[in-house]
Amino acid sequence: MAMRLLWLAICVFLCCSAAITQTITPRTRQTTEPPDRRTPADLWGKPQDSALPDDMRTRMAVERAENDHRKVLEDVDKLSALSSEVARGYHDRGRLSDEELKKVSAIEKLAKHVLTHTLGDEVEDKSPKPSNMTEAVDQMNAAAASIKKTMKAETRFEVSAVVIASSNQVITLAHFIKRVHNKTD
Repeated sequence: MAMRLLWLAICVFLCCSAAITQTITPRTRQTTEPPDRRTPADLWGKPQDSALPDDMRTRMAVERAENDHRKVLEDVDKLSALSSEVARGYHDRGRLSDEELKKVSAIEKLAKHVLTHTLGDEVEDKSPKPSNMTEAVDQMNAAAASIKKTMKAETRFEVSAVVIASSNQVITLAHFIKRVHNKTD
């Protein structure tokens, strides 16, 4: 009889311990992230505005895109104006001054910005290379004018192959002009 009571006590003990372990909830580790931790959306330049309504987020995105396009159009105006100044200065003096050479570098930078905005890649221009500095300056001025004309005629939703090709041409010609200018000095 004592043996039966011992076995009964052991069974009851095992059953009770199994039941207790099932009802006790394990302690969950609190995983609090530091408040300054950046999300992937922050890293990609997207604001954390998930608390805002969808229509407001959409309007904000449209405004950002329109502002970016407006800035690119301003850069296109600067690009065209600088290339005209360089061409005028070169034709007046027959050579490029140091200030005009700096403008050529600025033209190259602006053309790269336009190219990036139009989602184009910088590639070597396949058009025939100019034989002298005069042709290079004239071609760069014509390509900058083509960029301005095309960008002003299109909306921000359009991607133009003409703009991409002309931007690459401006970059290639700027490299050529700087290389030829450095050789002559």
